[in-house]
Amino acid sequence: MTINLRRRPAVWLAAAVIALALLASVVAWQREHMPQRSVSFLSGDPIAGGMLFQSKRCSHCHAINGSGGKLAPDLGSGRNTSRANLGQLVTTMWNHAPEMWKRMQQENLRASPMSQSEVSDLFAFLYLARYMDEAGDATKGHRLFETKGCIRCHAIRGEGGVVGPDLANISGVDTPIQWTQTLWNHAPAMEKQFPQTGMPWPRFDKSEMSDMLAYVREVSTSPRSEFRLLPADPVRGWQLFKTKSCIVCHAVQGEGGHIGPDLGVGREAPITMVEFAGAMWNHSPQMFREMNSRGIQRPTFNGQEMADLMAFFSSLRYFEPNGSTEAGRGVFAARGCSRCHGANAEGTSLGPGLRGQRVNSVSLATALWRHGPEMYRRTQSLGIAWPKLNENDLGDLFAFLNSPAEEGRR
Repeated sequence: MTINLRRRPAVWLAAAVIALALLASVVAWQREHMPQRSVSFLSGDPIAGGMLFQSKRCSHCHAINGSGGKLAPDLGSGRNTSRANLGQLVTTMWNHAPEMWKRMQQENLRASPMSQSEVSDLFAFLYLARYMDEAGDATKGHRLFETKGCIRCHAIRGEGGVVGPDLANISGVDTPIQWTQTLWNHAPAMEKQFPQTGMPWPRFDKSEMSDMLAYVREVSTSPRSEFRLLPADPVRGWQLFKTKSCIVCHAVQGEGGHIGPDLGVGREAPITMVEFAGAMWNHSPQMFREMNSRGIQRPTFNGQEMADLMAFFSSLRYFEPNGSTEAGRGVFAARGCSRCHGANAEGTSLGPGLRGQRVNSVSLATALWRHGPEMYRRTQSLGIAWPKLNENDLGDLFAFLNSPAEEGRR
């Protein structure tokens, strides 16, 4: 069964909540008996996340694409650029937390704690409603479809080339994970066709690939099917990274080949899945040539595989901003965090140590939800303003908090 989140959000939400109530005991059993997996918003269960959105009373204040409360921003609107990706969503939550807690008090709502796995579930639910990516500009995407030469092979509603399928009719290409999978799987066939067009292999920058996807979403008549790909499993993704021979050319934190860039933490990487799709597309001919020279069969991805691989990258913070340890230490001090947690985040009598806990957006949101009210009361008693974070702060803060203690003191 496929679910069109974009076109029928209210129906989807209602159906999901009913299903959740019926499946609650099954979900609980799975949580108790399934092994622990790496923390990633893609490894969360969107069905359980929808249940949490209701049971935690988030829907009292927030809507999802127009369905829900009107007291706080709609969390399903991917076109709201202030909450267009995971980092922006988390920083918005952090900056507006005091207002949120005050509103909850006025509405007689209690902020019950959530675990990291629950926050992952909630983010997975929001991902399905918002796709966690820049919305893009469909008008620019239409222009790119023509200027990049896509129209020479592909048609839109019968207008254009006939070499490839009509993109208005093809299913499963208008969501980030399947968009990435389709581009990768079909790139070799497209590479063979492009010399006949007399055009070079088209390259897309970050915003352009988002614009292309926005255009495909606009013209597509097929229901979206990303729902069935989650929860994804980072552990399976790591196994795929090895069995699909990605590790021959790419390393992850030093483990693997060095022909291509290391894909682990510590390098600048795409912060959204559409950017990741663009990077894979842009380098596809080069990667294909390298595989041929080494006798490596180009892998294809089917079904759940690309979702699992994405979840693995997400668990490494691949889809979150990277940054500088030293800059993060400066941000930590400038935002006032060091007053309670120490200059090196080693902890003081006013706050616990924060180093070496593998901080990422999921864990930061979890800590905010669980400990934020007490932190807010402490800042008020000390006469400290609630620290405001910029999206650009996250990468530097994560680099600092995830670095060894001695590195932070350099």
